[in-house]
Amino acid sequence: MRPIIISLVLLALAVPAWAASGVQGRVAWRGELVEGVQVHAYGAIADIPAGRVLAVSPPVDVDGSYRLDLPPGDYYLVARDFEGEPGPGNHFCYYSGAPVRVSAEHYTNVGFNLIRLGETPPPQPGEMSGIEGEITFEEELLERVYLYVYTDSARGFKGPGYTIQPVESGHFRLRLPPGEYWVLARKRAQGGMFGPIEIGDYFNYYYGNPVRIAAGEMHRVDIETITRLALLEEGEAPAFRGVRGVVTGPQDEPLAGVRVFAYRNPEMTGHPEVFSAATDAAGHFELPLGADGPWHLLARQSFGGPVGEGEWYGRYEAGAAGLTLSAEGSVSEVRIRVEKKSL
Repeated sequence: MRPIIISLVLLALAVPAWAASGVQGRVAWRGELVEGVQVHAYGAIADIPAGRVLAVSPPVDVDGSYRLDLPPGDYYLVARDFEGEPGPGNHFCYYSGAPVRVSAEHYTNVGFNLIRLGETPPPQPGEMSGIEGEITFEEELLERVYLYVYTDSARGFKGPGYTIQPVESGHFRLRLPPGEYWVLARKRAQGGMFGPIEIGDYFNYYYGNPVRIAAGEMHRVDIETITRLALLEEGEAPAFRGVRGVVTGPQDEPLAGVRVFAYRNPEMTGHPEVFSAATDAAGHFELPLGADGPWHLLARQSFGGPVGEGEWYGRYEAGAAGLTLSAEGSVSEVRIRVEKKSL
């Protein structure tokens, strides 16, 4: 028995530890420390309400900092100070930049801007079913914001979803058939319904997702938005892995305000897997990619739907085989030429 035990111990010591990777950062509620908050990592969004957690950090330190060891992979992260059903006064944050990619031998910096939960009244019976409520920021109604309703969380709330409703004054009332829905609010500083959530934008995932609506039930859904704060995400960035380059016009002039989209399929239809921020004044873009590929790239100005008349649009010609990342991890200075689309 003893030789077997010794062999198992030696084998365990020989296995490389993955604890040199994970996520770290700071957690705060309106700039204040909240004791007892822990960061929870999940493999999918649907695992959050189901309670299928992969790992939990120790409670935040006295300065609001935390560290959670995770093996390399993609994760959905939640910070909260409760287990089970939340109550008034509890704190919560779903990280808007999900999924978070953890690389080997690196800690990805992730900051959490918490909200404090209030009362959630029971659904009200009536002739119609749906949701109603308010969208706020720090207890003030948020104007000109979009309410997003999805029936599925598998794609990470990309694309138009089930419905998108503009909310002009912060109050909303939306009729929905009986079913299960995921509800979010977004307001981008640059305007528009689509695009990544960037530093300074307003966003939140409703902490009570998914909302399960029965016939004749009107559910109260109040969403307090937060902003992504650079202060909570400071730290050393991981080594870049992906595609960098420039987008140019017909005369090789650099173009600003164009995004690059990465697809798995050569037809480049449906939802892209990844997309870049808008190109800068020099036409430069940066597109992080977690997998080797193959990747198929196109550049355009807008998100979703058919290409519009006069929109900048162009494909990167990499052939049917697509573009594959090198062993070194990045492909530099890819040039994509675009032209005004004529319908």
